[in-house]
Amino acid sequence: MNRRNFIRGLTSGMVAAGVATTAASALSISGQPRKSFVGSPVALIKGGDRRRNALAALEMIEPEIRAGIERKKQIVIKPNLTRVKKDEWLASTHLDSVWALCETISSFHKGRIIIAEGTGPGTPLQEALESFDYPLLEKQFNVEFVDLRLDDYTFGYVLDTNMRPIRIRMSKLLLDPDTFLISAAVLKTHTLSVVTLGLKNIALAAPMNFDGKENDRRKLHRDDVSADPRPLNFNLFQMAQIVTPDLVTIDGFIGMEGDGPLYGGPVESNLAIAGMDWLATDRVGVEVMGFDFERVGHYCYCAEAGMGEANLEKINVLGESIGNCTRTYKPPKSYESIVI
Repeated sequence: MNRRNFIRGLTSGMVAAGVATTAASALSISGQPRKSFVGSPVALIKGGDRRRNALAALEMIEPEIRAGIERKKQIVIKPNLTRVKKDEWLASTHLDSVWALCETISSFHKGRIIIAEGTGPGTPLQEALESFDYPLLEKQFNVEFVDLRLDDYTFGYVLDTNMRPIRIRMSKLLLDPDTFLISAAVLKTHTLSVVTLGLKNIALAAPMNFDGKENDRRKLHRDDVSADPRPLNFNLFQMAQIVTPDLVTIDGFIGMEGDGPLYGGPVESNLAIAGMDWLATDRVGVEVMGFDFERVGHYCYCAEAGMGEANLEKINVLGESIGNCTRTYKPPKSYESIVI
């Protein structure tokens, strides 16, 4: 089934009607839906220093960041701490990426910055923070660390592998439209979704993960997805209607190829990407990794629904050209079974 027919079939049927109704109520958790920044420029920086790259990318779009933050009541940075041990740093957001965000935001915003994460393995957040030196941020910035596993939650619906709706619990902090939500992602491949960038870092953090046994993320993220990639692709598309980042930063200084997001190998791309149109930013990320955007299901569905700009000819890329930054990443072994 091609992606156009897949969307039409889901959105015209009884299942989609039930899911869409729940999504609409989640969008209005604080009275009004989140606003996207469609058409905003995307900064692409290449250089030999990770922290300088990240700062330069943010500087290029600082006016847009300022304008976005002025409309919100709180700032939340969501890093991707997939692993918690120091020697597993490749899978997680580097301190320099979050430092650059705090440095940029603190230059014009004197309020608190929340750094929120619910670690992938279900281990205590503090263990991951200490492994990757995140407590150093407290010495320089007005930051607070929040464990998403302890957050209050609301309810929504996604599809199971039989294409039936199932209820999940979702973080109120991430869904709150008064939150300026930042996805501090890593340039990585993924064995179930081809890549994991700005959107997935948020969409898979919103479902609650209380511990290893009570984990609603697993309802979207099951290993048997490769047998039928449609539920995960639709669920990521569905989550993008509920919660999306206001700002995406992607650390591609050393990316991950192959069987990411846990067991891939390093790629020295020396890149930093930043943008407030999350789809356009992730679109650039997919391109510099050398993958075919048209075969990554959840992005295609979001593009067809008009959730952001996915046409490279219409994306205003600042800094380096995409052609100068593209390097073909090795795909996961499951690639042919998870693409559309």
